[in-house]
Amino acid sequence: MLYKGLLLLSLLWAAACREPAGRGLLRLGRLAAPLPAKAVALPAGLVLSAEPTPIEADLDAARIARLEIRAKGNATLATVSWRLAQDPRFPPYRTLSFPLNPDGAEHLYEVDLGHEAYWTGEVVGMRLSATGGSLSLLSLAGKPGADLYRSMSLKGESVPALPGLAKLDLPLPRDLPAGARFESRIGFVPEVDRPGARAVFRAVLDGRPWLEKTLTGSDGEGGGWRTVAEALPAGSAGRKLTLSVEASRNGEALPEGVALWGDPLLVLPGKPAGKNLIVILIDTLRADALGVYGGRDGLTPNLDAFARSGIRLAQLMSPAPWTLPSVSSLVTGLSPQTHGAGQRFGNFAPTGLPAGATTLAEVLRDRGFYTLGVYHNIYVNPAFGLEQGFDEYAAYEDSAEVLVDQALARLKRYEGDRRLFLYLHLFDAHNPYSPPEPECTAVARRLVPAYAGPLGCTGDRRPENPLPPAADRPWLEGLYKAEVAYTDRQIGRFLAGLHALGLDRDSVIAIVSDHGEEFWERLDQEKALGYEVNGDHGHTHYQELLHVPALLHVPGRAPKVVADLVQTVDLFPTLLHLVGVEAPPNQGQDLVPVLDGRPAERETLISDLLLHGAPRWAVRRGPWKLVVPRVPGLPAELYNLDRDPGERVNMAEREPETAAALRAYGEREMAARVKDRGRYLAGSESLNATYLEWNHITKLRSLGYLR
Repeated sequence: MLYKGLLLLSLLWAAACREPAGRGLLRLGRLAAPLPAKAVALPAGLVLSAEPTPIEADLDAARIARLEIRAKGNATLATVSWRLAQDPRFPPYRTLSFPLNPDGAEHLYEVDLGHEAYWTGEVVGMRLSATGGSLSLLSLAGKPGADLYRSMSLKGESVPALPGLAKLDLPLPRDLPAGARFESRIGFVPEVDRPGARAVFRAVLDGRPWLEKTLTGSDGEGGGWRTVAEALPAGSAGRKLTLSVEASRNGEALPEGVALWGDPLLVLPGKPAGKNLIVILIDTLRADALGVYGGRDGLTPNLDAFARSGIRLAQLMSPAPWTLPSVSSLVTGLSPQTHGAGQRFGNFAPTGLPAGATTLAEVLRDRGFYTLGVYHNIYVNPAFGLEQGFDEYAAYEDSAEVLVDQALARLKRYEGDRRLFLYLHLFDAHNPYSPPEPECTAVARRLVPAYAGPLGCTGDRRPENPLPPAADRPWLEGLYKAEVAYTDRQIGRFLAGLHALGLDRDSVIAIVSDHGEEFWERLDQEKALGYEVNGDHGHTHYQELLHVPALLHVPGRAPKVVADLVQTVDLFPTLLHLVGVEAPPNQGQDLVPVLDGRPAERETLISDLLLHGAPRWAVRRGPWKLVVPRVPGLPAELYNLDRDPGERVNMAEREPETAAALRAYGEREMAARVKDRGRYLAGSESLNATYLEWNHITKLRSLGYLR
């Protein structure tokens, strides 16, 4: 009954969030009829091995957004290849691999093909294989998405594109106000974006031609998305809008799906009332690097001033010591045990955020916000599902200066006629450290004046490298602090840009981090306890990795310091409340009553999903924190954080009853959170099958995430 009640609540919430005509933005893809699903016939008793097994298929890729594969076995990796009608053989680039759970139980794997650039055309054959063991394939089906959109990335910018069907009919609402403006992107998938390619995009109203744009192929570098904007003719309400596209190369027709309408929408007249939301995530920022959290190095004058004029959450804890599960909790309000992102099966990429999760961007998009993401971190790219709900999601592997410029330019472009949500993810404080001047000299050299080693203003301490010499370690920490100071300077520039645009007056601004960073503070302790001692983050559950800064600017609210213990998931309902949007069902605590003076209700904190080393989890209740290994032969750790905030004295043997009680409580809590997947996730029985392009795999290896 509880599940049915929560399901009904979710459906009611979704119905309430459908944006009526006459307010803000109307996304045209939602007006189209859904596409049918199609199964693939499989031979009975099919068992996959390392030798690829061919299967006949008849799938129109433009109409299939994901594969659902039901299987069981002890294999650790599955590989799927496909062939189009025009392919004489299986091309190597039409291949993807994803990790498997090798526990022998039956699992449903969901492979999101929406951002797969080579999933186009008529698929006439597939090959499947499994490595590390065998895999019994029980079913395979091609499925449409929850809606018509697919996330397509062109030159690093992902937008929700329509599937590139030859023709798509969209009935416009009868109450559509006059003065609406049509906006869209148009683009080629990378495979066909070459000289000789040509696509004609047309928009027709009740059979009468209205708009036509022609796109030609690029010189091989990729043309990216091109913007189209046009006033909708008067009297369009209630009429049928037909979007069509015809693509060819050197005069020969190309299949559906190679030329795309990107995020077509109508901008309705009049800017809706209400606050904007801006979330800035500074990757790898320890709380104690900031002056307002006790830092003594003078690194963060802009962040400190922002904190003193706003709201500071003094004790916010991350649910995991690395990016993917932590950010997934921030944007869903769900614990890692529930959203499932960040699970590792073997030494491959971890699971991403499943499509059935509802993200902050999706909630705000459904309430009429235009959603912007500007980011630098491979773990928040579309391969891991973090692009869900964004109108624009742009990757820049560059400095904070470049990302700040991009974010401000996009805010300036759109702030006049729509409410905005911006997610800005800065990466400079993450290894490898390469602070520019003046910070390298003004900070690193100031803090470590005696260093005379070989490292200059660049240091790489990825975990698989040898442990740095003791003489280099203070300098590496100095480089990190210089990166923090540089990031603070760019935050100051961003806040000044917001003020110049007038956006600071009507925007809720949150500045937070996903996890901290370690600098060999407890080298002997970690050696004795069996940790990977050269980790920068992701390898322990100690406070230097879990305690992160969280600062809020809320127009109309007085400065305040909240001393209560809270967690990253609590920001999800809180930020939505502060911009006047009802949150969907989630596991976070709305902190607005806490800001008004009530005590926080969070009594238990769980941290889980290590990235490096033996798996462990941690539970915290009151002053006690227990770290529990998931493999035999490693000791449990119990700390009293009131008496031992540095977590140096392991009390597990002296307080066995406390340790046993905490362990039992933590195990029950984590089991309940796993069970809660059915309450909070659509399609909760499936595992998100993360697959990566080879350039992504190379990037993860360069950062020390894959070996």
